[in-house]
Amino acid sequence: MLAGRSNVGKSTLLNALVGTKVAIVTPKPQTTRHPVRGILHDPRGQIVFVDTPGVFLGRKDFISKRLNEFVKETLEGVDAIVYVMDPTRAPGLEEEMVQTLLRATRIPIVAVINKSDLHRKDRPFAKAFADVDVGQVATLELSALKMKDLNRLIDVLFSIVPEGEAHYPDQQLTDIRHKDWVEELIREKVFLALEQELPYSTKVVVEDIEEREDGSRFIQANIWTTDERYKRMIIGAHGAKIKDIGTKARKELETALQAKIFLEMNVKVDPRWQERFH
Repeated sequence: MLAGRSNVGKSTLLNALVGTKVAIVTPKPQTTRHPVRGILHDPRGQIVFVDTPGVFLGRKDFISKRLNEFVKETLEGVDAIVYVMDPTRAPGLEEEMVQTLLRATRIPIVAVINKSDLHRKDRPFAKAFADVDVGQVATLELSALKMKDLNRLIDVLFSIVPEGEAHYPDQQLTDIRHKDWVEELIREKVFLALEQELPYSTKVVVEDIEEREDGSRFIQANIWTTDERYKRMIIGAHGAKIKDIGTKARKELETALQAKIFLEMNVKVDPRWQERFH
């Protein structure tokens, strides 16, 4: 299990360990909303990583509460915890909350200080995180973005994870459903396109995926949000924003699926969608 406060690079680390994009990545907190599993295949065996939503304080909405619950629930039944820390950000209440949860568990912990590719001056809190003690078996520095020193983490995990039967076929890299993966990829583009204006109250629901005789695919998706003003932000002036979101999502889908993609998106408003879809 990958644990840590929000936006420390857990999803980037998961993708790097697995070797492909199974979790969406944005520079914004609360990007990951559900545990995402990625499967590492190695001659020594198979490790299933779970990317959890980051602990996130300061918001009392429905989604934030569920994200923090997911983190606590996912602690149950895992064999090891990779505690990811970001040395570019000062420790705070969220970090303390994560450490309190970790100290209360008997699960083996590997502490990871991310972003080792950055210059020392750009990692002002590296020493503070190096001194963190949550009962970990090891503390490692690595770079998820540059895929640097990942082998050290994998070696440590194989030394502490108990042996057992493989849970997934050799070529399977994630257990996320195809429809869910498409929804997440589109949501990533919504996050990136709206920058600081992003309404966190958005969800993407794929209503239809149709594979056509020529090998192309038609995808129809709805972007749900809670307010008309957010809808206008997502659509943008003269539809420019939604067009940009659609273009970037379509191009990445075509690359990943090796097929021509026709993507139709609509923006819908429901103040209570958060309760309906959770």
